Amino acid sequence: MSEPLLSSKIMYQLANYRIQSRNSKRGHHKGSRRSTRQGSSIEFSDYRMYQPGDDLRQIDWNIYARTKKHYIKRFLDEQEIVVSIYLDCTNSMAILSEKWRFAKQLAASFGYMALHADDRVGIFPIGAATHPFTYKKGKAFMGRMVQYVDSITSEPIEGTFSEKVHTYIQPKSSLSILISDLLEPIELIESAIKKLQAQKQELYIIQLLSQDEIDPFYQGDLELVDSETNEKVNVTMSRSVKSNYYERLNNHTEKLERFCFERGIGFIQCSVTKPIEDVLFNQIASKGWI
Repeated sequence: MSEPLLSSKIMYQLANYRIQSRNSKRGHHKGSRRSTRQGSSIEFSDYRMYQPGDDLRQIDWNIYARTKKHYIKRFLDEQEIVVSIYLDCTNSMAILSEKWRFAKQLAASFGYMALHADDRVGIFPIGAATHPFTYKKGKAFMGRMVQYVDSITSEPIEGTFSEKVHTYIQPKSSLSILISDLLEPIELIESAIKKLQAQKQELYIIQLLSQDEIDPFYQGDLELVDSETNEKVNVTMSRSVKSNYYERLNNHTEKLERFCFERGIGFIQCSVTKPIEDVLFNQIASKGWI
C-alpha cells in the first residue's frame, strides 16, 4: 500500500493554520475569515447612528428606550478568499519522483488549509492533461482535493510552463500560489508572472529545487538531455564547469528574488531534501504566508 500524500500528522497540523492574504480582493460569498469591513455576520462589532435607508431590523430598541436615539448594530463581515494554486507539471518537475511528490504535497497542503478555513480553492496543473480542480469550498472537499492532487500525472504537452500558464489564469482570484522550479529563461518567467499579477491579485511563488539542481554530483564526460526540449549537449563535469553552473544558478535566483521584491510578490526557494513539515511550518510560516 502506497504512502498517503499527506500524513494524518501533517493534516492535523495544517488544520491549525490558514493562508494569509494581506492586500487581496475577497470573494462575494460568506466564509469563516474575518474581514475588516462591516457586514451582516453574527459577530457583533459596534454601533452607529441610524441613517435613512438602513435596515430597520438592525435598530437596537433597547438603546432607543434609554437614549431616545436610533442606533444600528454593526457586525463584522466574514468573507472567503479565493485561492488559485498553479502546479508546474512539466517534465523538469515530474522526472524526479522525490521532487514531483514534494511539489504535490505543497499544492495539497495549501489546498487543505484553504478548504479547512472555508475559503474557496482551485488547483490548476500546468503542463498536464489532467483537468483542473475547479473551485470548491468547505471541509467536505478536503479528502477529494488531496486525492485529486495525488492522482495528477505529468503527461508532456507542447510548450513550456511559462508559455502555458497564461491559459489557466483565473481573474477572480484573491490569491495565487505558483509552485515550479522556474528553471527557464528569466525573460519568459518574468513575462508569465506579469500576466498573473496583472489580475490585481496577491501572488506567492515557490521555487522548488532538487538536490541535483542545487549541487550536481555528476562527474566525467556526460551527455545531458533537456527534460522538456530533448536537446542534447556533451559536457565534461570539471570543477570549473560546476563553478560556472553555481554562478548561473545564483544569478538566476537573485534576478527572480529582485524581480519579485520590486513587484511586491512573495518568493521563496525550497529544497526537496528538507522534510515537508519544515518547509511548511518553519520556512513558509516565517514568511507570514500561513
